[in-house]
Amino acid sequence: MTNKFLLIGTCFCGKCIVTAVMVFACVLLVGCGGEEKSQLDVYLDELEVERTLEQVREVPVGTYGIASALPLKGNSREEANTLWVHLRFQLVAIVDPADAKTVLAAAERHRGMLDDTIITVCRKATREELEDSRWATLKSRMIDAVRPILGDERVRQLTFVDFSWEPI
Repeated sequence: MTNKFLLIGTCFCGKCIVTAVMVFACVLLVGCGGEEKSQLDVYLDELEVERTLEQVREVPVGTYGIASALPLKGNSREEANTLWVHLRFQLVAIVDPADAKTVLAAAERHRGMLDDTIITVCRKATREELEDSRWATLKSRMIDAVRPILGDERVRQLTFVDFSWEPI
């Protein structure tokens, strides 16, 4: 009698395992139907994200040393509430190799306007923007201001080399 129950129990457990595996396989196969690409996936496929550093050129825009007044409290730039700092950096434009000569020529041709624009952006920077280790806001403002001068479609990115700032 004991052997009969043992055999029935083994047979019953074997059927449960087979049934569980079949259910799992059905659920798995239903989820494997062809999925459509989302708009984001399509957009990312269209972007040129696979470019390597060999496919871009660094064009030196200029070396800068800029004095600026940073407000210590609020937005007041009064003498008593002001910290004078000196910004130093080299600005480099990242461009396609085909656009490197054109961007360099535009930088030289519009040197006065370019320098004035960069100085203005730096002098409007806040202490928080300068303390950011990536200078994301400062770069964003600078690229928005510099692109129309150097060529909207030509400049892919700007980068700082040896960026530093210190109180005067």
